[in-house]
Amino acid sequence: MPQNPPEAAGAPGGTSIPQNSHADVGDLVRQAVRDELDEVIPHVVAALRRDRAFDSLQERLRTAELRLDSRRDRPVVTALLSLLHRLRHLDFEPDVRSSLDAELVTILNDAGFEEIGAVGEAFDPVRHEPLEGRTSDSTGIVARVYATGLGSFGDIVVRAQVGVSPATDPGQHSRPDKET
Repeated sequence: MPQNPPEAAGAPGGTSIPQNSHADVGDLVRQAVRDELDEVIPHVVAALRRDRAFDSLQERLRTAELRLDSRRDRPVVTALLSLLHRLRHLDFEPDVRSSLDAELVTILNDAGFEEIGAVGEAFDPVRHEPLEGRTSDSTGIVARVYATGLGSFGDIVVRAQVGVSPATDPGQHSRPDKET
């Protein structure tokens, strides 16, 4: 007749539990938790990806709305840029002119617009309207800025009016300066 294993001390109802069963129960619990995590983690990852995709989509929508707003405001902003150019050519107290210039530039920037066109940058026929000079194959540098242009969220609203020099010899053109 087979012998029963010794009973564990304090086991309820006299149930016999082998001494090494505590380790087996711990392993079973760990394995059950791993199995549940393996089942749940892919769903959590998918939810996080959807959340990131939603955030990205929301950011793209916000940018598109700003672009639409900037298009609606373009006539006013273009007139403001024209006023800024006229102000820069007026001859009156430099401190007042500088203060008004800074204020108008701040208004443009706050509305999502930025001035484009600077001496020394590469000529780009999309961004620049050449008033003076020629380049071969649209390569060259901006040697003079007659009037800055205006950009908004990567779109060109008004091209900068510039004088252009060939990229190989920037000293060939008249003195590089900004006349805005």
